[in-house]
Amino acid sequence: MSDIFDLLDCCGRPTGTKISRDEAHRTGAWHGAFHCLMIFQMNGSGHAMFQLRSKTKKIAGGRFDVTVGGHYESGESADTAGPREIREEIGLDIPFESLVPLGKRIFVYCFEPGIMEYEFQDVFLLPLSSTPSSFILQKTEVEGMLDMDVNEGIELFSGKRVSIQARLISRSGDSEERAVSAAEFVPCIDNYYLKLLLLAQRYLNNDKNGLVI
Repeated sequence: MSDIFDLLDCCGRPTGTKISRDEAHRTGAWHGAFHCLMIFQMNGSGHAMFQLRSKTKKIAGGRFDVTVGGHYESGESADTAGPREIREEIGLDIPFESLVPLGKRIFVYCFEPGIMEYEFQDVFLLPLSSTPSSFILQKTEVEGMLDMDVNEGIELFSGKRVSIQARLISRSGDSEERAVSAAEFVPCIDNYYLKLLLLAQRYLNNDKNGLVI
């Protein structure tokens, strides 16, 4: 059965009406979502972790995206949905207080006729002291995890490089170095991944003022 969302108005406020996931995406109805980007230091460099979305997903299947992202079910908000989504998608128990809020992103994209995403996304950084030793990836959602150098990612999404090398970790835990391009990420029109990595760079450089997406 399709998940049930709270229908939002054009300012992100609940209308009191509920709508199914399929109907929201078919009609382009506003709804809420949670996003977070995991960041950490490794060998003196900043790193960010992106997920490889399952090829079976209706929207942007087989594309890279933020570490964890998911819709709010009816009645949920970031403080309840965030830890739930992190646990479900990558198998980590992270308290909401460990997340660094970056504000709200308005995301609109028509992926194909009849599949439209109209979201108010609450966006967070998830800073860790080191990369997790392992992930438990949700089979229906996540194919793997991509470990990217933050500085190289900024060059990639700013158009200075066509591709960069990054480490792709499979569901089994095996990893390989592979070339990755900006075209392999979920499409958007707001330079989202560049903005996220710039904020990640600032945070990792201990500049924690004015972190707004």
